[in-house]
Amino acid sequence: MDEHYSSTDTTGLMDKVRQGATSQLGTQKNKATDGIGTVAQAVRQASQQLRTQQHETIAGYIDQAANQLERFSTRLRDKDVGELVRDAQQFAKRQPAVFIGSAFAIGLLGARFFKSSRAQQYGGNGGKSYGASSTGYSTGYRSETTIASSPGTGSSNATQR
Repeated sequence: MDEHYSSTDTTGLMDKVRQGATSQLGTQKNKATDGIGTVAQAVRQASQQLRTQQHETIAGYIDQAANQLERFSTRLRDKDVGELVRDAQQFAKRQPAVFIGSAFAIGLLGARFFKSSRAQQYGGNGGKSYGASSTGYSTGYRSETTIASSPGTGSSNATQR
C-alpha cells in the first residue's frame, strides 16, 4: 500500500503532539508547585518547633528557606509552560555545565522518588523479593540460596538457583 501524507496532515499531527505535551507539562508543573508548597509548610512547622525549643537563630534560617521555597513556587505557578521552556533554554545557553549537572541531579532525585513510590505501591520493596545469603547481605535474586561447604570437602561456596 502506498500512503501519502500531506504537509497539513503532519502539521496537524505535530500540533496535537505539542498540545498533549504542553498539557502534560502543565499538569506536572501544577503537581510540582503543590509539592513545593507542601514542603514549605513542613519547613515552617519545623521552624515553629525550633522556636518553642529556644533555637531562634536556626528557626530564622529555616524561615528564610521556607520563604524562598514559597517565592519559587509562586513564580513557577505564575509562568506558563512556554515561558518555563524558554527560561530553561536560555539558562542552558548561559550555563551549560550547570544545566547538565542540574539535569543529572534532578534525574537522580526523580529516579529515587519513583523507586520509593513504586516500593510503597508494591509493599515496601518495589515488588522484588530478596533472598539473604549466608553472609547476611541480600543477593538481589528471587530464588538464590548460598550454601557454604563444610571444611575438607574441597569446594568453596556453591550457589543454587
